[in-house]
Formats: sequence, structure tokens, C-alpha cells
Amino acid sequence: MAYNSAQALREAGIISGQLPAELEEFYGTLTQQETEVLISTRNRLVALFPDVVTHSQQWSTPVAAEQAFDATMLCACGAWSGSGQN
Repeated sequence: MAYNSAQALREAGIISGQLPAELEEFYGTLTQQETEVLISTRNRLVALFPDVVTHSQQWSTPVAAEQAFDATMLCACGAWSGSGQN
């Protein structure tokens, strides 16, 4: 049986739900070693930052979206903060 990297990533909780065909195809091209590196990296980050993981499980929508901003304005944070200025 051939190695299925997309299935391994699903079982590890890295990807879930429906994916566009392009992403599913990309994940399918990963080698077993590349897949294991992704899974290992995720597990290490979870171990290092458990509070972030706990918080992210409760996060469903960006705060800006909850403020009823137009979707085209959601990417303007750099302009608002001045971080895009030279």
C-alpha cells in the first residue's frame, strides 16, 4: 500500500474538513519524511505553547469580522497601523 501523506496529516490533526483539490493534490505529493517533519513540528509547537493552542481552539472568527467591517477592509491593518510606511 502506498503512503498517503494527506491521510497522515488528517490523522495528526494538521488538516481537517474539505480541502480544495489543488491542496489535496499538493499534500498527496509530500514524502513520508516531509510529512513526519510537519507532524513533529506541530507537536513540538503545541508542547512549547499550550496556551496558544488552547486559545486557538476557541477562536472562530477574526475580531475585525465581528465588528461588521467590509471584507475588503480586513486586509488594511498595515495601512491603519502605519506599518507599511517607509
